[in-house]
Amino acid sequence: MYKQLLVYIFICILSVSMVFGNSIDTIKPESAVHSVFMESDAKLDYVNINSYVVMESRFITIDNGNEICDDISQKLGMKEVKIERESKKDFTQINLKGLIDDGVYGTIILQSSGLWDFKESSIVIDIIKTREEYDLEELCGKIRRILDNYGEARLNINIIGYYDGFLGNKQLKEKINNLFNTIGAREIEGIEESDLISITGYTPEISEYISYCGKKVNINIATRFNSYENRTYIWIGTPLIVLEY
Repeated sequence: MYKQLLVYIFICILSVSMVFGNSIDTIKPESAVHSVFMESDAKLDYVNINSYVVMESRFITIDNGNEICDDISQKLGMKEVKIERESKKDFTQINLKGLIDDGVYGTIILQSSGLWDFKESSIVIDIIKTREEYDLEELCGKIRRILDNYGEARLNINIIGYYDGFLGNKQLKEKINNLFNTIGAREIEGIEESDLISITGYTPEISEYISYCGKKVNINIATRFNSYENRTYIWIGTPLIVLEY
């Protein structure tokens, strides 16, 4: 399940990696998503920070890849590290997993292609945080400082919470609208089904956004009821939710 999730995230981030923009006089994405979550009154389930850099026209050998992953893992303070490697003449992949702290788990993925007509490398840092107490700004700042050594760092920040019991779509849609209003966001598009709502929006208050089909997006809120756990889950992500829900 976790491996499939990481593959899904990796595909998603590459699909939007070149269309981020920046605004001025705004707040950091992590501050915005944290404030929205606090307004939601949901109980914390976990935090996911999926970050990456893409290095065009560069091939990284397995030896260089090992050095990069070791450097990143040391700066993150990772322990109990497990490593998987795959190396060919024109392809490198390293998958490193470890424990950063109690309730904080990290994965580093380095992938590089050295084909004659396509040279590109990417580094992904994916962190899952289940601990109640956390400093999201500090952790995101550390990730940016690490990845900025290799390129322009991009972060997808997701906070997942839940409400006990069942909440109907009318109540959830009203809640999402109120959360959008707290950061001055307007709805761009969304879907609403019997057990799922997912709304994307844009607010000039968040300092980054992605663009597709001429639309700016930097906030995504989704809800789903889990009958097995008798919980209604809420996902709050910027610029998009990059987790399965």
